Amino acid sequence: MERAEVVIVGGGIIGASIAYHLARRGLKDIILLEKELFFGAESTGKCAGGIRAQFATPINIQLSMASIAAFERFAEEMGAPVAFHQVGYLFMSTDPAQWAAAQKAVELQRSLGVNVDLLTAQQINDMVPELRTEDVVGATYSARDGLADPHEFLQGYIKRNRDLGVRAFTQRPVTGLEVQGGRIQGVVTASGTISTPLVVNAAGAWAAQIARMAAVDLPIAPVRRHIATTAPLPFISSTYPMMVDNGSGLYMHPESGGLLMGMAKRDEPPAYRTDVDEDFVMEIVGAAVDRMPALETAAVNAAWAGLYEVTPDHHPIFETHKDPQGLFTCAGFSGHGFMHAPAAGEAMAELILDGAARLDITDLCLARFSARDRPGREEVMVI
Repeated sequence: MERAEVVIVGGGIIGASIAYHLARRGLKDIILLEKELFFGAESTGKCAGGIRAQFATPINIQLSMASIAAFERFAEEMGAPVAFHQVGYLFMSTDPAQWAAAQKAVELQRSLGVNVDLLTAQQINDMVPELRTEDVVGATYSARDGLADPHEFLQGYIKRNRDLGVRAFTQRPVTGLEVQGGRIQGVVTASGTISTPLVVNAAGAWAAQIARMAAVDLPIAPVRRHIATTAPLPFISSTYPMMVDNGSGLYMHPESGGLLMGMAKRDEPPAYRTDVDEDFVMEIVGAAVDRMPALETAAVNAAWAGLYEVTPDHHPIFETHKDPQGLFTCAGFSGHGFMHAPAAGEAMAELILDGAARLDITDLCLARFSARDRPGREEVMVI
């Protein structure tokens, strides 16, 4: 029987970050398991690649700030050829209530050390001339936010993990968790059982399924989200920011000479579906053309769908389970997993090795969903 000090279930960027931070602290016997053919084949590889600190709750802002600092030093720390394009995030509000909420969020962001500017419609057009702004009442912009290729950063973690002795496997789905006497004893996989006292559930949209193997209920639901890209466009600059319309929920950013576009389907039911709804893709394109009329002649180059791992308050779950002991959860990032992966991995490693994280993540425990006084819901667009 295989043995390991810890088994991490989920080979996306959250699991890979946890493995790295545990190995960096000296844990030598780590196994990382991915059920698909490639690491990051699901949510990590299908996300838009945005990284931002413009959130509406302190913990999300703090996770972002710690992660942005890690993304800035990632290439040097990992020895990986990655790029973090700090072109900024531009959030546009189209009604007074949205604008009031955005300015309130900016006050919180600034109080925690985030540099955020308030822009007029004219300043938006100075930045991106092609945007239609006559209905925009104001916008927020943070230049330290930006974009990155999730695949590049995931592979940076995977390579460094292997250098540090982490055993990382693909095509190895978990089929069960062994529990005896209220403690984790092992992980059952399609190719054998691994004896281990510690399991980290970083399975993203599948985290609730893994938890049920140990009779644990997690309020994490898989929700389909769509992205489309255009063919190259001569008027798109690679320096354009991530552009977010708070009214429609549309987001756009430069991608391979063209534009990447996404939007949440507001009535999308939870389901393990990644098939493409062509009609909804046309809704995304219509919203994009409305906000950027120059896209009217653009061709859709590709479209795909991936899964968000959504919790009721759009915050992740960091949990040291008491029943069974030895089970940990780091999941439920609600569309923010890539951008929060560095800080999440470090905090989870500290939770496992030290019993507590330096970043105060106590409000992210599972008990919050039954508590009378819950932390605030994240209301800024979930992208």
